Amino acid sequence: LPSCAQFRVESAAEAYSDSVDASGPSTTGRRLRGGGIVAKELQEQARQMHHLQESRRQWEEAFSAKVAAQMRDMCSDLRHRSHGHCRDFLEHDIHVPDHLALQWPPKDDRDASPVVVVNRSVLVSARWSGRIPSVGCVALVPQGSQVERWMDSFVDNFRHQHYEGGKSLVLVYNHTDHRAAKLAKERADGVFIKAVAAQGVEFPSTAAARFGMWHARDADIIARWDFEAWHHPERLNMQVRALALAGRPASLLARWTVLNSTGSKNTMEAGAHWDGSLAGEGGWMQKSWHPFLQAGEEGVVGSHAPRDVVSMDEPGLLIYDSLNP
Repeated sequence: LPSCAQFRVESAAEAYSDSVDASGPSTTGRRLRGGGIVAKELQEQARQMHHLQESRRQWEEAFSAKVAAQMRDMCSDLRHRSHGHCRDFLEHDIHVPDHLALQWPPKDDRDASPVVVVNRSVLVSARWSGRIPSVGCVALVPQGSQVERWMDSFVDNFRHQHYEGGKSLVLVYNHTDHRAAKLAKERADGVFIKAVAAQGVEFPSTAAARFGMWHARDADIIARWDFEAWHHPERLNMQVRALALAGRPASLLARWTVLNSTGSKNTMEAGAHWDGSLAGEGGWMQKSWHPFLQAGEEGVVGSHAPRDVVSMDEPGLLIYDSLNP
């Protein structure tokens, strides 16, 4: 009946209200409790993700350090240093301790040891901090017909030195040797390579070598550069680094190699080429360098040199060819 419709509507509304009152609060609570669990789960996942990222970072650092250490060890071998991968690695290797930072002029912290010895692995890891010293190499061009045969190889050998700083070569010839004069002048440019004539009858001689050193006087370091030897492309790098790292004014190889007529190599530590690898600060060389001394005269230098010298036991850096002039 139409008169009863209002009661049906009111009854339905009351039933709905009772239903909400009966179930509403507990459902809302469950929903709130469920939201808290989700938040905790998200926090735990974030914590675990951070832990994984940190573990990965530590692993990458340890792995990189291990690879870098292996590369330094491999590239310390002079046979590998000239390889492209080694040169790129050493150029960008930034993990260098402070005590391996090279400075010029060297710090005046020399110890009292008679001779300081350094190894190539230390030198390879060292890096220049600031200016790199320039080097002037002095070579006496021998007299003889074979000079023409060997001159190009000798000059190319010098050009292929992987020295990081500036370098120059002074070719000293006897003023009466027209063949040597022609060959030296043809390869000289007046800056990178110079050709100068030494006066006097005796050649090679101490006076001729020191005359060549005078023409290289603008260089920070003077190095003896024997014509009859093959100089490893890393020789200048290693010896200059050695004297800078040790704080000594001169560097000398403890041993060198001689290639004989049969092609075999002999390692030497005394004899005619005892100072063939000498490289030193300009001022020290002017005072102390007296090459081509006669037998029994080595004491003129040897009496005071040990306390000034840093030694390297790398015979492969300098190889004398007995077949050269």
